[in-house]
Amino acid sequence: MEAEQITRIEEAALNAWPAPRQMIYDGWLLRFTGGPSKRVNSVNIRYPSRLPLQEKIAFCEEIYALADLPSLFRVPAPFSTPELVQFLLKAGYHAFDETYVLTRDLADANPVPDNLRVESFLIDDWIPYKGLISDSEPGPLALQQQILNCIVPQKNLIVLFAGDSPVACGMAVVEGDLLGYFSIYTHHDGRRKGYARVAMSVLTAWGLQRGAKLGYLQVEGFNQPARELYRQLGFDLCYPYDYYKKE
Repeated sequence: MEAEQITRIEEAALNAWPAPRQMIYDGWLLRFTGGPSKRVNSVNIRYPSRLPLQEKIAFCEEIYALADLPSLFRVPAPFSTPELVQFLLKAGYHAFDETYVLTRDLADANPVPDNLRVESFLIDDWIPYKGLISDSEPGPLALQQQILNCIVPQKNLIVLFAGDSPVACGMAVVEGDLLGYFSIYTHHDGRRKGYARVAMSVLTAWGLQRGAKLGYLQVEGFNQPARELYRQLGFDLCYPYDYYKKE
């Protein structure tokens, strides 16, 4: 994939999961939210640097300490350099939680089976369903609600029901011809029944109606069941990224 398209995907993903508080520092995007989501609590390497790396990293460490947050660096492979990686390693950082950005060309979606139904919800109504389906704690859910309220592009928050029981949920964000998939969860009592596939198909149909042509998502390397599902759905690796932290 061309560098220009990768840049568009990276920017769309940042827009689709925004931080309520952030700042740009010499081409790096610093995000401050709190909670467990690393994407909105890390230094995102985006554009070339002008300042010395030692000065930049020291500044990031100081400002994250002031925010009472650990200093995390999110380093997408297409925007990384050997110099940056070596400097982080020498400064005591190590890579963890390798994550993959996957993409696929969008095709016609399958209809929803007759025994299931799908509803779209506003943020305040969708969050409790996500908490129930993903078994999330109230604290992180409140922070995620803040994140969702900051999304500017058009989004669709769905819940899949089997009878009256919510069995899966998901979110999609469309920006131009790009469709991002987020928060795809299946309730633990409904796994291995194809519910996640149905949720993905519904979100795909919604994106196609709004002009999307390429789908993307992010999946952690250790999440083998999700990776296998996305492989079966036709997603291929676009680029990886690592997080760096100090012990």
